[in-house]
Amino acid sequence: MRRFLSPFIALCCALLGIAGLVVGLPGGQAQAAAGPPPSSTGQRWTLQSVANGKYISAEIHDSGNDYGKLRARSDSAGSWERFTLHSDDGGKTVSLRSEANGDYVSTEIKDQGNHSGMLRARGTHLGSWERFVLNRAADGTYTLRSQATGKYVSAEIDGTGGDAGLLRARSATAGSWEHFRLQKDGGVSSGTDAPAHPTPANSVHVMEWNVCANNNGDAACRFYRSTAAPLADAVAQRAKKTSADAVLLEEFCEKHAQPVEQRLNEVTGRGWAVRFAPIQLLVDGTGGAVAAQKQCHADSTGADRGSYGVALAVPDENTWYAAYPLPSPPGKEQRTALCATAPSLAVDFCAAHFSTGGAKWDDPDGSYRRAQVQTMLKAVDKPGYRAVFGGDFNTSPPDAEDGDGPADVTVPFYDRFQECDQSAAGGRRDGTITNGRLKLDYIFGPQQATYRCGVTETGLSDHKMLDATISFG
Repeated sequence: MRRFLSPFIALCCALLGIAGLVVGLPGGQAQAAAGPPPSSTGQRWTLQSVANGKYISAEIHDSGNDYGKLRARSDSAGSWERFTLHSDDGGKTVSLRSEANGDYVSTEIKDQGNHSGMLRARGTHLGSWERFVLNRAADGTYTLRSQATGKYVSAEIDGTGGDAGLLRARSATAGSWEHFRLQKDGGVSSGTDAPAHPTPANSVHVMEWNVCANNNGDAACRFYRSTAAPLADAVAQRAKKTSADAVLLEEFCEKHAQPVEQRLNEVTGRGWAVRFAPIQLLVDGTGGAVAAQKQCHADSTGADRGSYGVALAVPDENTWYAAYPLPSPPGKEQRTALCATAPSLAVDFCAAHFSTGGAKWDDPDGSYRRAQVQTMLKAVDKPGYRAVFGGDFNTSPPDAEDGDGPADVTVPFYDRFQECDQSAAGGRRDGTITNGRLKLDYIFGPQQATYRCGVTETGLSDHKMLDATISFG
C-alpha cells in the first residue's frame, strides 16, 4: 500500500462510509472470532520471573475478580504460560495476549489493597490498561512498565496463598522483583510435513488479492474497520466464481481467518483451512531483540480484529504451514511470507507482502525487496512439491512501461518461474495494472506450465484481484 488521501477525506470515509459497508455488503453467517485462530503462526513467548525463577501463568480457572490474574508460580511452560506480543502504536508499547483464553493482559488500576494494579488476562481490545513499555536491561532481562499507572510490574514473591507471585504494576523503581526473562516458545510453523500425492492434479486455480482491510487512508479500501462477515463473503464468492483451489490474501486481519474459512466452506461446498502470519514491529527499548505483532484497527463496532498480516486459504487436508520472516528495514514493518502445502495437488502455496518502495517509504533503493525475493525463493523450494506463490510485491515487473522502483527486483523470480500475466514463458515481463497505474500483484508458478490469468476490479479494495489457472506440463 502506498497512496493515502488527506486526513480530512479519510475521516469522512471512516464516519460516513463504514456503517454503509457493514450493512450493505452481502454477509452470510460469518461472525468475528472471539479469540485468535489456531492457525496463526505468530511467535509465542514466555515470561519468567528473575526473583523466583517461576514462569508467569494466567490463572484462567480462577473465578470472579481473580479470573485470569497473572502469577509467577509455574515450573514449566504450557498454554497458561504462553503469550503473544502485539503493538498498535508502532512498537512504542506492547500488549500481551494469553494463549490460554485469547484475552489481553490488563492493569487493574481500579482494584484496591493488595490487588491494586494487578495484571489479569481479561481485556478484549487494546487500550491504555493493556499497553506496557518493554525495556531490555544490560543483563538481557526485561522490565514492563504499565502505561496505565506508569509503574513497573512486580512479581509479589512474598505473597501467600492464591496471591503468591501475583504480578502488579506498582513499583516506582526496577529491582529483581521487576525483572523478567522473555523467551521465544514456538509458533512460526505447525503440523507435519506430509509427502506429496504420487498422482497430483494436472491443474490448479489460484486467487490472489490484497484486501486492504487495515488502510484508513484510501477510500477504495471498503474493508477498513469492516466486521468479518462482508470480507468473508466477498472472498468466498470470488473463490467460488474462480473455482479457486487456493487463495492468497494480503493486508488481512487475524481474527477474520476463521470467519473466512467458515464462509468458504459454506459457499463453495468444499473443506478449507485458512492460515495466518503476522507482520511485526520491532519494539522500542529492546534494541531490536523483540518484535511484536502489528495490530489491526478495531472494527466499526469496536471489536478487536487481532493482528495484521497475510493469509492463505488451502484445502483442509493441509497439516503443515510455516511463516518465513523477510529481511526488513529497522524501525519499519517486519514483513513475512506464509507457505502451506496441499499434498493431493502436490503444490506448496506461498503468499507474501513485501516492503513498500519509493523515496519516502520503507525501502527506497529496493535493497530489502531484493533480499525478500531471495528469502522467498528459499521458502518455495520444497522437494516433491510444485511451487505456486504470489502476493503484493510492491514493485513493478522488469519490462513494465510505467514502472515504480528498481526494475530488477523481481528478475530472480522470472528467471526460475513464470508469472501468470506474462505474455509467454520467456516473453515480456509485464502485466495488467493491479493498483493505480502499476502492476504490484503477482502469481508465479513453474515455467513448464501454461497459464490463464484474470485481473478483476472488485470495487472493494485499492488492489485488483488476480486469478490464475495453471496447467502443469
